Amino acid sequence: MQQDEQKPLVKCRFCGSEKVGFTSTPCKDYISEDSFDLLECKNCQCLFTHSSHPDRDKNYYGVDYYNSEAGKFSTIIERLFRFNHIKNAKFLKKNFLAEQILEVGCGRGYILKELRRLGADVYCLESAGAADWILNNNEIKVYTINEEGEPDWPFEPDFFQLIIFWHVLEHLPDPIESIKQATRCLNSGGTLCISVPNASSLQARLNLPTWFHLDVPRHLYHFSRQGLISLLKQNNYQIIAVRAGDRLQNLFGWMQSIANLFTPKSTNAFFRLLQGGKPLNSVNKQALLVQILTIWLWVPLGLLGFFIEEISKNYGTITIYAKKRESISSIRY
Repeated sequence: MQQDEQKPLVKCRFCGSEKVGFTSTPCKDYISEDSFDLLECKNCQCLFTHSSHPDRDKNYYGVDYYNSEAGKFSTIIERLFRFNHIKNAKFLKKNFLAEQILEVGCGRGYILKELRRLGADVYCLESAGAADWILNNNEIKVYTINEEGEPDWPFEPDFFQLIIFWHVLEHLPDPIESIKQATRCLNSGGTLCISVPNASSLQARLNLPTWFHLDVPRHLYHFSRQGLISLLKQNNYQIIAVRAGDRLQNLFGWMQSIANLFTPKSTNAFFRLLQGGKPLNSVNKQALLVQILTIWLWVPLGLLGFFIEEISKNYGTITIYAKKRESISSIRY
């Protein structure tokens, strides 16, 4: 855990409000079972992961999170996962005429590989401490940064026309600095694409400690729609569109979040069944059995929640597209 997140906030890092306080219920990591507190800004509804007893040497990622080099999920689900990323890549290529594209934290690189196939010049930025199978990708130019000592990204100013944070910004120790670096590397009129879980969504507010997309402590920051838009405007961006994030993630988020209500002390068991491998081997078997036996209830309820979410447009995950302005003086609020 990073030092900044251990100190209780007196002001919200995103909107500057002093209306920041602890939520009523601690949240548990479904992998390690460690508990964490959340700080919430009452103004913009963003949340911040906080630990009063941090273990700085503990790795909250590893095979229980990533599964294996072959994929995060079992074979059939992994194919669906890859297909969905290919679909997202095609949307980006069709709607944003970008030759040089950077993805921050590309993981297995499904989006960038498809963008490369479609003719783009693609780059990935990863932490120097990422797994070898992420860093040694023969199909993508992977650049690294040491988050503790190298704040500047290793790219020339105004080099990219599109920069992607696909479910990565919430993991980064300093998202504000990351957006500033992206702004430096993005040319005028270029597009920033940010996809994150929406902490102000209906499924998040159903029961925050058991919300599937909370994922403490790997998610250090939990953005609301309002908070992320405010942060982008402060950094000289014009909001082009706010869309539903990945709809498959939204649908599954509803189902798993409701299933978690039946096993609040051991969450995301069904998700680990879909992963297979080491995550499945280490799952709480009793919680998994309960979630399987109640599938007849949480699947239709999840579908209902998803349809309500689609109608209200208060999505569980959101994707924001923002255009870099030429000058701060041109911003209109």
